[in-house]
Amino acid sequence: MTDTLQHVDLPAEFRVRLDYYWQSLAVYALTLIVYIIVRALWEATLQQGIVKVVLTDPIVVLLGVFVLGSTVSLLFNSIARRTIIISDEGITFTSRFHVRTFVRSELESITLGRDRRIRAQGMFSVIRIRITGRRRALRVRAALYEGEHRLIAALLTLRAQLHAHHS
Repeated sequence: MTDTLQHVDLPAEFRVRLDYYWQSLAVYALTLIVYIIVRALWEATLQQGIVKVVLTDPIVVLLGVFVLGSTVSLLFNSIARRTIIISDEGITFTSRFHVRTFVRSELESITLGRDRRIRAQGMFSVIRIRITGRRRALRVRAALYEGEHRLIAALLTLRAQLHAHHS
């Protein structure tokens, strides 16, 4: 993985990827449509040109909740427009609702690793950023952002600058 990482010029901006939300919405909606069609065929109402949706059917309700939840998540995340901006001065987490900047003097360490709770590699790598005066480290999942390899490279560049500044 380190051979694919190159130097990234700072500042660099990385937006949250929304494709996961689109994919889950499409899968749940398609599953709901297929279920309704199969159910209508099973009850032989499709031959008459009538598709009767029973809203009390537990599977329709469950799939409807998934479709609604995926839609709300997609809308919220597209409205929020969350980004990470990495510069020589520090890291800025932005959204439409909030901006939080951690300057380089506040950054204790940046470590790259795997999430121990998930036993897979690759897209489940997590970056931990230790902040002075903060009990818990910030956790950034690189796979959730566009250009995850560039994000990792930018954070490694910032980490190298931190080590050069501390020594």
